[in-house]
Amino acid sequence: MRRDPWGLGLAGAFAVFAAATLGLWIPGDVESGIVETFRRRTTIGDAMAPTAAAAGMLAAALALGCAAVLRPQRAADPLDRNSLLFVARMAAVVGAGLVLMVHAGPLAVEAVNALGGGIGSYRELRDTFPYKFVGYVLGGSVMVAGMIAVIEQRLSAAPLVAAALATLALAVLYDVPFDDLLLPPNGDQ
Repeated sequence: MRRDPWGLGLAGAFAVFAAATLGLWIPGDVESGIVETFRRRTTIGDAMAPTAAAAGMLAAALALGCAAVLRPQRAADPLDRNSLLFVARMAAVVGAGLVLMVHAGPLAVEAVNALGGGIGSYRELRDTFPYKFVGYVLGGSVMVAGMIAVIEQRLSAAPLVAAALATLALAVLYDVPFDDLLLPPNGDQ
């Protein structure tokens, strides 16, 4: 039985990143805790979402590491040009999605203001419908549909619709139950 070196390396890298996020980044950068209580009112703190994400990443990294050790592995595939192109395409899709996620909401507000809407700044509207969803849904949809297109090596309508619906569902599930949470990246605006 041969261990999977790529799986072990990826698992190790993500485990180190998740542990550093949990142990260093979140405590050093986030002012409030996971849960905050003020005057007998308990709310979700700013550290809740990144802590849950980093803990999930750590669990996935540990599962990947266990799978890389326990499953039999055939001879390692060489790192060739196609593998590097695949990684570059995926990185480009994620980068494009993140750029849209950060800038689409403010651009939408600027467009409405340019057309005579006079609705104010994005900072004032970042927690109002529909502006709070624009960047998250558009950027997330591009990421999901783009990854599907890279894997399938073609772009079709079904993944676009599925990605938009899934991202919208996540936005609603993440936003509606919690009064004090802002969808990413609205908390940074």
